[in-house]
This record gives sequence, C-alpha cells and structure tokens, in this order.
Amino acid sequence: MRTSTIWPLFILCVAATATPILVQAQTGKDAPPPPNLQKLEEGAAPDSTVRPSDSRGKTTQKREQGVVTEVQVQSGKSNYRVKQSAGPGNAAPGDAQSNAVRPPQWTVKEFDWGGKKQVKPGEQVPDAPAPPLPPAPPAKK
Repeated sequence: MRTSTIWPLFILCVAATATPILVQAQTGKDAPPPPNLQKLEEGAAPDSTVRPSDSRGKTTQKREQGVVTEVQVQSGKSNYRVKQSAGPGNAAPGDAQSNAVRPPQWTVKEFDWGGKKQVKPGEQVPDAPAPPLPPAPPAKK
C-alpha cells in the first residue's frame, strides 16, 4: 500500500503552528520583573585630546591620454609611487605574459647630485675651486 504525501505535510504544518503558542505560554507568567535601573552621574572629561588627522597626505596623479599611469602619495614622512602595470612588449592585460600586480615603489633616500654642499656650523668654508689647467703645449714632430 502506498501512503499519501499529504499527511506528513499536514502534521508538519500543525507542529509549526503550535510551537510558538507553547513557547509563549511557558515564558509569559514565570519571568521575574526587570530590576530598577539607577541613573549614573556623568564622569569628568578625559585628559587626552584627539586632534584631527593632518597626515592625510598629498596625492599626485600623472595621466597620459586621459589614463592614470602613475600615482605619487606623500603621507607624513612616507613617500611612494604606484605605477600602472605594463606588460612586456605587446602583452595585453590578462595574457600569460602580463603581470597584473605591480608593487608600490618607496622612496628611501634622495640625493642632490648638482647642488652645492651646505656648510654646517663649526666647519670651515671651502676654498674657491682651483683654476683650470693651462692648455697643453703643441706636440713636436
């Protein structure tokens, strides 16, 4: 004999309807009343002050034909550049030859190759540069 699938569904619906009614009947009368709450006094203001962050930094973008190719970020003492990922040769983005990841380049130290040396207090001023050498005499034949 084959049983109908309607009876299990009917029993499931009756159980789902009766469950919230039974739960509400159990917790409605037995729960103690909530305790009385006391008002707390305001405490003193904290001694520390929080200043707004001025270290947002400065961001400079370089564009070529409307496309951002390089971004330079200066935040406090930190300075770095993020460049667009350019694959080798004619590799298109997503090819096996291209690389989508290009890490930022941090500026560690910069040198001034053509500038004059600054004189520190307590050091002697360097003398004037030596005069240029006279031209060499013509070679004898």
